[in-house]
Amino acid sequence: MIVSDSIGNISPIILSVLTIAYLMLFELGNEKIKHALRPLVIVLIIIFLIIASLSVWGIYSKLG
Repeated sequence: MIVSDSIGNISPIILSVLTIAYLMLFELGNEKIKHALRPLVIVLIIIFLIIASLSVWGIYSKLG
């Protein structure tokens, strides 16, 4: 389930796994790795929030 059928984007499950992996690297890495990964982690979190909110909105709009 890499692509979600309802929105045609990356699945929230795959994106959350990527976000958790990058957050683990961010927390366990040294300062050089933290500075390199910080923008990517922020972008992944923002994309995850957008896709998750679109998925929830899609589910509730189909129910109503």
